[in-house]
Amino acid sequence: MANDTLTFEIFPPEIDGLYLPVHALDLVEMGMMQGQNWNLEALAEDCADDGQYAFLLSAPPEPFTGGVGAPVAPVAVK
Repeated sequence: MANDTLTFEIFPPEIDGLYLPVHALDLVEMGMMQGQNWNLEALAEDCADDGQYAFLLSAPPEPFTGGVGAPVAPVAVK
């Protein structure tokens, strides 16, 4: 899942002390990775230049055993 907006979360929290509940559900309970703070301007410009907007964005995390919040090695293939 990739997202970069606060509206992705329930804000302000509906339950006191429960901050960023979607993060907790995705990361902790489901083990689902999240991609955040993407800089896609160069990809958007390239898509606009050739008129091709279909692409595969792969961003596997670096292989740190037991790590969380790992940096990714993104590749976009058009």
